[in-house]
Amino acid sequence: MNNKKITMCDVNVHPGEVANLALPMPEQYSCSPLYMPIKVIHGEKKGPCLVIYSVLKGIELNGLEIANRIIKSVTPSQISGTIIAIPVMNVYALTHYPSILPAGDNLSNCFPGNEQGSYGERVAHLITHEIFKKANYCIELQTGGLNHNILPQVYCNFDNARAKELAKVFRSPVVTNVTLKGNNLRQTTEELQIPLLVYQAGEAMRFDENAIDLGVNGIKNVMSAINMLDKETVQEINPIFSRDEDWIVAHKSGILHTNTTLGQIIEKEEIIGTISDPFGADIICPIKAPKKGIVVGVNTSPLIHEGLPIFKVASFLDYDKAETIIEEWDKKQPDSYIG
Repeated sequence: MNNKKITMCDVNVHPGEVANLALPMPEQYSCSPLYMPIKVIHGEKKGPCLVIYSVLKGIELNGLEIANRIIKSVTPSQISGTIIAIPVMNVYALTHYPSILPAGDNLSNCFPGNEQGSYGERVAHLITHEIFKKANYCIELQTGGLNHNILPQVYCNFDNARAKELAKVFRSPVVTNVTLKGNNLRQTTEELQIPLLVYQAGEAMRFDENAIDLGVNGIKNVMSAINMLDKETVQEINPIFSRDEDWIVAHKSGILHTNTTLGQIIEKEEIIGTISDPFGADIICPIKAPKKGIVVGVNTSPLIHEGLPIFKVASFLDYDKAETIIEEWDKKQPDSYIG
């Protein structure tokens, strides 16, 4: 069945067309305009609408690159439905780094937005009504924070059966449960009945080719699973599901030396790193794992203040199975995570 036209930013996009659009954002204090670039790939055949977006904090460069590579690799004749790709959702954050929004808000917390509210709430209102309300599925692309490297994984709400099903075909080694509590963006997509996947991998302000390639292929896997792309799903592994992840925080300041890597299984009370005095004093404090788990996040900065997150550990019901799956996945990567 042939597709129908879609209207965005007061522009009609017809089946078979690719449109470069600009959604007007609230003005800056200089009265200069600000726009959110949007790429619409409108398939010739009818199908679902998939929204792909990244850069809510201004630093998620892996996500930006994944979205741009998807845009360049897919044509309207190849898909059934519509892709709405937004490489940079928070344009203000990217152009005003390190500021995220004028009031310092987190954009995710501003949803569903308010047309008369704060700057962030006005942006969120535009996104909700102009973009999300057109979507059948959403994929958010994240990285770890500054100096925080994350093992590729997909987050979704396990209570949403469709989201959990799609997370499985993405082909990341780990799928982690997230609750809706405390994240207004997730709550908004859930209320709009849009399955949301969040792919997180790598480190902020850095390109990671392994993570980027996995993200591009994962999105295409999802597109195949929702019948948007006439391509067989490539499922090299069956991911392991985790319901719990926690950061270990530094109990003192100093120089961090790590004894573990991403994807490594650790035992309770195992020494996974040390913190030493930067001025040469003969004081070394061990960092012990508070529980058994697999390391899915590592602080890459040697300079540590007490209270900073240093290792992220995921819990699993079957650790032998989890370790086997991650090792098998790691062997297929061009550059090993585990080493």
